Amino acid sequence: MDYLPFQIFGTQHLVTLLICLIVILGFPKFFHNTSDDNKVFGAKIVAGLITLHLITQPIYDILLFNLPWQDELPLHMCDFSSFALIIFLLKENAPKLLFHCAYFWGICGATMALVTPDLVHGFPHREYTPFFFGHSLILLGVFYVLIVKQDRPYLADIPKVIVTTSVLLMGVYMVNILLGPPTNFWFLVDRPDGGSLMDYFPDPPMHLIGVIPLGIFLFYVAYLPYWIKDLISKE
Repeated sequence: MDYLPFQIFGTQHLVTLLICLIVILGFPKFFHNTSDDNKVFGAKIVAGLITLHLITQPIYDILLFNLPWQDELPLHMCDFSSFALIIFLLKENAPKLLFHCAYFWGICGATMALVTPDLVHGFPHREYTPFFFGHSLILLGVFYVLIVKQDRPYLADIPKVIVTTSVLLMGVYMVNILLGPPTNFWFLVDRPDGGSLMDYFPDPPMHLIGVIPLGIFLFYVAYLPYWIKDLISKE
């Protein structure tokens, strides 16, 4: 079957983004003013959906479409975000760093993935729905914590997230080198197939010279709404 090429910001992409936005904001809003038991139940639903996606996606790709198992290892940044959210949503008194990492990785990584998807073909290609579903779940988890659990990051949390990210980055880069192609976790070895900001950087691996500072910059951009909110509240 021939599929139409994915068109960034085309009608199909914009409609998909609108549906994702409604779910990401609407689900937490529904549980916002409910009882504590209902809020816990909502958190379990989100964590369960994220877990289900983490388990079924590799099976779906490997068994049905014979994709390389190396590229299905849960080592993408979005996978780390998912693990952090599952633990934070289900475990009482979980380390705040888990959510802070999920917030900055999710707001920056998952949002960029939705806005500039690493897709070649549009719907109904097999990659289309799982791609948007999986990345939307990360943002759903983040906004559930923000809206329902009333948690938030602070400026002092950003350096901790940067250090954590840097440590993981070195480990993931080594995995890419050891396993070889087609592994490209965190897009450390090559650019995404679809269009992205990485297209404006030098060819890999020199693209990391621009990507790493960009990532740190985006962390601070992701914090900007809270910086403005805190600034206004002081006046």
